[in-house]
Amino acid sequence: MKKVIAFSLLAVLLVCCSCSMPVTKVQTVDDRPTLAFRGAPEGALIYVDGLSMGFASDYNGEPKVLTVEPGTHTVRVMLHNEVIYEQRVFVESSLKTINIR
Repeated sequence: MKKVIAFSLLAVLLVCCSCSMPVTKVQTVDDRPTLAFRGAPEGALIYVDGLSMGFASDYNGEPKVLTVEPGTHTVRVMLHNEVIYEQRVFVESSLKTINIR
């Protein structure tokens, strides 16, 4: 009798373990364009379309980049309230590196 109960429990356990539901995993890729800034002096601030984005050194491309929407943007880099770089850039996809001199 004990063997029958043990066998029944084992059979129920195997049936329960084999009845798992299928799992679906969905991943999305952020393919918006990105900007990287090279050669900016320490303390230089980035403005995109008039909005402050932080320090240029934070977005040097190693590893962090600035993600923006596709299209034309006004990029301004300022140091001590002086504009050291300003340009309208068109970004469509992938990485665009802006060199500050």
